[in-house]
Amino acid sequence: MTDSVIFSLMPDFIRARIAAYTLRDWVAEHYAVPALQLDRAMTLTLVQLEHAASRKTFYGYDVSTAPVSLLEPISRYMDALLGGVSPGEDRESFPKDLVRTHQRVIHEFETLNRLGNKAR
Repeated sequence: MTDSVIFSLMPDFIRARIAAYTLRDWVAEHYAVPALQLDRAMTLTLVQLEHAASRKTFYGYDVSTAPVSLLEPISRYMDALLGGVSPGEDRESFPKDLVRTHQRVIHEFETLNRLGNKAR
């Protein structure tokens, strides 16, 4: 995956990242679940993001009534990331290059963020 593709995904990723962490808080509040039970490290996994986008579930909770402003950015990022490629039949597996692309987007975001918060 080229740097230009990775950086073209960055705006959608940033919006999805913000939405996903806010959606995690929404789930905790809406379902009265202690936020500590919703592993923060799982928030940006492809499975969680794909479930939020296609199944309207997050951490296994129904988020179909969550604000559209939280679901739409996640769907947009997943659409941009997938670029017409669909996950495996079981919707739990993704092509390795797609996983690497997502990991690289996260890595580039974190690098930019460490370099003076320029990704915000």
